[in-house]
Formats: sequence, structure tokens, C-alpha cells
Amino acid sequence: MSMTVNSCRTTGFGSPTEGLGKEEWDRLAGDHLYATSGWLDFCVDDPGGRTLTGNVHARLPGGTAAVPVTAVWEENNGFYQWSRLLDKAGLPAVSPQGLLVGPRRGYQTNLLISDGVERTEGASALVEELAGLRRRAVADRMFDHGDPDQIPCHGMFLTSADVRALRSAGVRAEPVLCAADAWIRTEGGDWDGWMRTLPSKRRGELIRRDQRRFDSANYHFIEKPLSECYEEAALMSQGTQARYGQPADVSVLAESLRVQAETMGEAARVLMCGREGEPPVGFLLFYRWGDATFLKGAGFHYDQLVGVAEYFNLVYYEPVRDALRHGRRWMHAGIASTDTKAMRGAEVRPLWMLDVFGDAAHNDAIRAYNAAQLRELTESSTAVAKAVVEDEWLEFC
Repeated sequence: MSMTVNSCRTTGFGSPTEGLGKEEWDRLAGDHLYATSGWLDFCVDDPGGRTLTGNVHARLPGGTAAVPVTAVWEENNGFYQWSRLLDKAGLPAVSPQGLLVGPRRGYQTNLLISDGVERTEGASALVEELAGLRRRAVADRMFDHGDPDQIPCHGMFLTSADVRALRSAGVRAEPVLCAADAWIRTEGGDWDGWMRTLPSKRRGELIRRDQRRFDSANYHFIEKPLSECYEEAALMSQGTQARYGQPADVSVLAESLRVQAETMGEAARVLMCGREGEPPVGFLLFYRWGDATFLKGAGFHYDQLVGVAEYFNLVYYEPVRDALRHGRRWMHAGIASTDTKAMRGAEVRPLWMLDVFGDAAHNDAIRAYNAAQLRELTESSTAVAKAVVEDEWLEFC
């Protein structure tokens, strides 16, 4: 379980929205699902690691700036281990303990800045608050560091826009690529209209073939709240993780899903896929939030599939239809499996890790690493090369 340390309240870790309250926080979060108070409450109690979830914020003449912050002693999710990413990039090692700017789950970090505040001004205020947080962390002996400058402070899964704001605010280090993030436009009014928006005829033919195969097996979909089926979903999630070499304890998966259901309430929705009179063979956890549908997780009983593109129909095509029915403009498909997502119409944008108090000593090496990662990505397939939104990448490569 995430660590609770009552003595650290003075550092801003009493609660994820401390100092603002949930109502004001959620107004700032807006359409950013993974910045909402409910999601941050999930981050507090999600099993694994030793962490505290809090925030820094600043009141400014035009409004408020805020961002979630996580104190990390141990993190079991490798994607959130900044030391692992630094090692991959061939950069100097730093302590795995420190401050994560952002939530510890969701693979999205957003600076929350009121419309009345210029973004560089808001980012500058947050950098000042983070510097103060490091000083208070030393005073409260949160980490094994007696100097604030020794406490790592990394923003992870930041958008290019937020990196620009932080760099304009005085952050000297270049960002390191964390991941490629996929967003699918859900425009066109209905399914046939959306199919006409796809960038190539080949992709449309691929989707139609997947659908014909799926329809021939007489599958159907059932939507449920996560609270009613988290144990069943955990079993299927375990099967998927094992398939990809990430074995997991089903009880831990079930507890994570239970906590998510509790903190996110009716917003946490599950799409089950099965055939009449038979148990479900797959599930998709998703959220309808703001102008987007967010895909959060999926799992399957692989030994029960009949091999008719169940994965693609459950995880992509039916959610696109759902987004179209509900008038949402985007479907967030997240990180990993970039080629698969690009073949189904995704745009590919970067997410970055930024050393908030780092210097410029390694910027040339960072840019070379980012450029190599982008080159590897675009050379992986023609679909990915076309899907990359270059303006979001090239500034830091």
C-alpha cells in the first residue's frame, strides 16, 4: 500500500488536494482525467510501492496554478522509475527516492493553470513552490538527503506544451522522452463518417476485415460499472499480464481495481465482451471524461478466444463507436503498441521526463537520445511515421 506519514503534513502531503479542496481542484483539472481529485485519491491507495500523494499550488493575480506531486521512496511500476529511464538514456544516475511531479498512475501529468494566468507565469510559480517543497522535505527529514539540491525532482509524462512552459520559466535541462502517446480523433458524426476520416484506404480495409470476422462469431458487448465486476476483470487482467511476461498476483490486481472503483465511482466503466449464454472472454476499463474517451486497461481469457480480432473490436472499434455516440472528439489510447494504434487512425505525440532543477550539462546527450528514439519509432512502420505529430517532437530532438 502507499505509505502514510502523518509527520509530513507540513510539506503538503496531508491530502492530494490540500490547500485548495476537491471542488476547486477539479475545476482546475477540467478535462484532464488523470489530474482529478478522484484519480489522485486512487493514487494514494493503489497497492505497490511506498509513496505519498500531494500537490504544490500558487495563488496568482489572475487565478491559480497547481500540479500533483508524489513523494517516492519505492515505486513498483517501472515506467515511473526515473532512474530506470536515465539508465536507458545513458545519463548519470540519481537516487530513486525523491519527488515525482505528477500522479504515480495514469501516464499523464498536466500543469493545472487558470485561464486568467499566463502559462509561463504559472509554471514559474510552480517551480518556486517545488523548490520550497524540497527545502521543507529536508527540514522534515523525508528523505536521506541533508541538502535540498540532492533531492531528485522529475516531472514525468509531461506534454510538450507543459515542457515549453517550464523551460520558459527557467528550467535548464532538456526533457527526456518517456513514451509515445496515442490519440484517435473520433470525428465524422457516425461510424461510416469516422471511417472516411482515416488517412489511408488500407487502414479502412483492415478495420472492415476485423469487424467481419468478429461479427461472424456472434459476440456482443455489455457495459457495467467497475464496482460490479472488478474481481472478474482482475482474472482477465492477470491473463494478459502473464501473456506479456509480467506475471501478477490476481489479489493485488483486484485490490487495485476495487480502489479505482471506489475513488472514481460511476465514472469507471467496463465493457465486457462475450457470446450469448457464455462467460465474458474480455474486458475494457474506460472513462468518458470531458471531450474524450480514456482507455485505461484491458484483459482476456486467451484460451477462450476463437481468434476473430476480439482484441481490436473490444479495445478500439467499440470504444470509437461509443465516443461517437456520446459526441466526444477524441479517444485516448495511451502508451505502448504504437504501430497497432497508428494503423487504427491514432496520432502519436510525445510524453517527456523533465529534471526540474537539473542543469544544462547533458542537454546534447539528451537531444541525441530523443532523436534516436524518434528515428527508431518512425522507422518501425510507415503508419507510425505518418502518425507522428512532428511539431510536438522536433523541438526537443
